[in-house]
Amino acid sequence: MIASVVRVPWHTAHGGYDRLLDHLPEVRRITPPTGPLATRTARAAHRLLARNCPLPFYPAEHFATDLRLLASHKAAHVLYGDEQYWFSRRRLGLTAVTYHQPPARLKQLLPPGTWRKLASTAEHIVVLDPHQRAFFTDLVPRERVHLVPHGIDTTAFTPPPAPPASGRPLVLTVGWWLRDWDVVDAVHERLHRRYGDGVELTVVTRQARSRLWHPAARVLEGVSEQTLIGLYRRAAVMLLPLLDATANNALLEAMACGTPVVATDVGGILHYAGQGRAAQLTPPGDADAAAQAVEKILAETGTAAHAVRRAFARERAELFAWPLVADQMRGVYRLMEDER
Repeated sequence: MIASVVRVPWHTAHGGYDRLLDHLPEVRRITPPTGPLATRTARAAHRLLARNCPLPFYPAEHFATDLRLLASHKAAHVLYGDEQYWFSRRRLGLTAVTYHQPPARLKQLLPPGTWRKLASTAEHIVVLDPHQRAFFTDLVPRERVHLVPHGIDTTAFTPPPAPPASGRPLVLTVGWWLRDWDVVDAVHERLHRRYGDGVELTVVTRQARSRLWHPAARVLEGVSEQTLIGLYRRAAVMLLPLLDATANNALLEAMACGTPVVATDVGGILHYAGQGRAAQLTPPGDADAAAQAVEKILAETGTAAHAVRRAFARERAELFAWPLVADQMRGVYRLMEDER
């Protein structure tokens, strides 16, 4: 078994979907070229051929792994089908493809007829939440679509060794993709009016310079993994308003660090957060509900109730530990072995 690997540059060292392969040592990684000559050659070929690929995000590194899979007859797993699977759709070896974007985004990537043709070329499709599964089972037989969740490194993202020190409670927001910044701004305004400087508002994002933020918010970009883990551990609550989602790295990282979450009940979030005390889920676009949920958790800070929320968050994240997810993925690989 081989797998095409592209490292997403904004993921931390222990974050991202490619960490799955750390727990599948039997799988050989197919990576983009690294030498200067091979890199230049790949970029030149990309300029010539990528115009034939309709995927809107298809950089040279992804193109290079796509061609390497095309040339191999071994069973293969494409880790980021949304950005890596086009020319290799014509490969002769068996192929499993994981898709990451929610159905509404997938529909924007390609027209329905193209999706139907593309999906049929993969022997197996791996999805990250039930909504994606419904999308792809409209395109291919149900037995070819497998829900294998996104995982989390529960050995790197861990709760603090001792309860966080008392002080200003931290309301933390992390990420950028499909975030509902209007709700973030509204919640920040409400919290600032109610608590003033008594609450710390922090955002970690790739979009620090792309928009105006609430003046009370501290906005960070390019922080180290250890700094991020420290923020998760110190946070009283993670505020995660979303426009859409399948899996979400920030959600899993926060819960693994024992941080209660307030997130939007959209896409696959319920599948990962569950219905317990690990997370409070609020309706899409409802800033009042999000603010109330944050305030409820802030009111519990330093109490046994908050400690229980932290314990539930960690317990929920452990359900998605990478070794468990890797075992589920091996089930898909065994099906491919049986089909040879």
